[in-house]
Amino acid sequence: MSSGGSNRGAVKVVIINTQYVETDATSFKSVVQKLTGKDSDHLEAKPHRKRRHDQQGGVGSMPFFMRDVSFKEFDRLLTEMPPLNELWSD
Repeated sequence: MSSGGSNRGAVKVVIINTQYVETDATSFKSVVQKLTGKDSDHLEAKPHRKRRHDQQGGVGSMPFFMRDVSFKEFDRLLTEMPPLNELWSD
């Protein structure tokens, strides 16, 4: 007779603490690295050329707010974004 699933391993419960942050475009990378624990010190730093919309006070100068955004909405936002190489290419 079956023992009703006793062959399964132990159940692992993962609790995710949601943290909402506010940042701007210039410090977004450092905030992500702080939250994920990943550091880019080993990456070669490239000089950053300002794009025209950054110099004119465009989207790059506006603060980036994340309040009451669900993971589903955030995932949808990320999938709708163009690839990074298209955003930063000349």
